[in-house]
Amino acid sequence: MTIDLTGLAMANASLLDEATAAAEAMALAKRIAKSKSNVFFVDENCHPQTLSVVRTRAEGFGFELIVGPVDNLASHQVFGALLQYPDTHGEIRDLRPLIE
Repeated sequence: MTIDLTGLAMANASLLDEATAAAEAMALAKRIAKSKSNVFFVDENCHPQTLSVVRTRAEGFGFELIVGPVDNLASHQVFGALLQYPDTHGEIRDLRPLIE
């Protein structure tokens, strides 16, 4: 579709919008996850358009989506997580403890 829209001979991931890239990252995370979980966590402070696309793609893949505060991430068994930095309100949080 991107090739048709742009008239370019080739398209790559750099032509994806943020929301579509996030949904593709979710699918990739599931493919490479060692966890048997079918649950993907999304920071409640992600951009609304990103959350909307990820929610739609998760439904199509049959993934369970948990949307909540990043402080709750550790309380869930997930195959991956989407964290917004800075968040949709412009807040910058130290996410290192969550990803280390």
